[in-house]
Amino acid sequence: MKSHSLHILLIDDVTIILQKMRMFLSIVPKVRQVDTASSAQEAFTFLQSSDPELVVLDVNMPGTNGIEILKRIRNNKGPQPVVVMLTNETGNHFKEACLQSGADYYLDKSRDFLQIPTIIDELIAKRA
Repeated sequence: MKSHSLHILLIDDVTIILQKMRMFLSIVPKVRQVDTASSAQEAFTFLQSSDPELVVLDVNMPGTNGIEILKRIRNNKGPQPVVVMLTNETGNHFKEACLQSGADYYLDKSRDFLQIPTIIDELIAKRA
């Protein structure tokens, strides 16, 4: 990591969610850059040209879902970001599938989003 701040990639197919998450994270201390992708293809293109330290990824996306995106991230030989699955899918089968596929965190969009600044602090502390 180049500094004690993070580069974050948000992946969600709902534009308003991306905008709100980006706005919230832009005021969180220790966040250097927040990029967004609204499809799997955008995410893969971005990940080929950049190395975010944290990826916040929705499970339920059209076409290639978040679990498939997660698997592809984990199969990449390059630097591995911390991956937070942030979703409205609260069923245990989704949680188990995400954690087995390599997610570091599984959070509920409606109640757990405010945990992300704590995750950022923990990640920076580990990498410092």
